[in-house]
Amino acid sequence: MDAEQYERWSAPLRNHPRAKAGILAANKALTYLGYAIYPLLLAVLAAQGDSFFWRALLVPACCFVGVSVLRKVVNRARPYEALNIDPVIYKDTHGKSFPSRHAFSMAIIAMTWLYWCPPVGIALLVLSLAMALVRVMGGVHYPSDVCAGILIAVACGIIGFWLV
Repeated sequence: MDAEQYERWSAPLRNHPRAKAGILAANKALTYLGYAIYPLLLAVLAAQGDSFFWRALLVPACCFVGVSVLRKVVNRARPYEALNIDPVIYKDTHGKSFPSRHAFSMAIIAMTWLYWCPPVGIALLVLSLAMALVRVMGGVHYPSDVCAGILIAVACGIIGFWLV
């Protein structure tokens, strides 16, 4: 992605205030959904005394720490830094673009739900893709950042929930 390409992608958002407001609202809504639905799953598992509780807690937590360390080590500049663009989603964070932690978080939550309740997990995986699109269209991540975040989450979910 280069500055010209981003401007082309984001032009419909910039030219239509409702579209821009929609991207900003989707970014918030999807983030808050993740904040709500993951603790909900943990609460249900704990209330039922389900032995999956500890794996549902520890696999995402350990992977989240790993992704956070990876972001710090790679320290890739964000598109609005490297391309000198005006992002639709305002952030003043510098670096730590790769992998996208928003995309990772939504996808690892989806994988956790997928193991316990496949229909909800599938819906959340679709919402992970929506989160990825919003983050790219918002100018805060490159496509490779969000793809890596989702792929890492899927790999962590498969290893942590189905293979271990």
